[in-house]
Amino acid sequence: MYPIVRKRRLHETVTLMEILAERVAKKAQPGQFIIFRVDEMGERIPLTIADFDRDRGTVTIIFQEVGKSTRALGALDEGDYILDFAGPLGKATELEGYGRVAVVGGGLGCAIAYPQAKKLHAMGARVDIIA
Repeated sequence: MYPIVRKRRLHETVTLMEILAERVAKKAQPGQFIIFRVDEMGERIPLTIADFDRDRGTVTIIFQEVGKSTRALGALDEGDYILDFAGPLGKATELEGYGRVAVVGGGLGCAIAYPQAKKLHAMGARVDIIA
């Protein structure tokens, strides 16, 4: 079980959650995703990893409530638990070798753009963000 340590409504149907998932946070890279399941009756849904904090062992997800599973996730509060939180999955974005980049994202697409911009900046690249 994975506890929700922070929940923040960004819009009526868009929510940011920070989940305590130490193993996922330890290995997460920009461009990867997780698969969650709220409870035993829920379906498995993939979501982009919007951020991670290795020191705190947390993974941040941003999602829009558009179906049964994302509405069930949105109904949970800080201190509640998610049954399954598997990841990191997928191939990390290749970011080496860039000196100057423009990272473009709009709407929920910013969830994938942010960790890439953050890592590029940490690697010494000059990063311009267009949102």
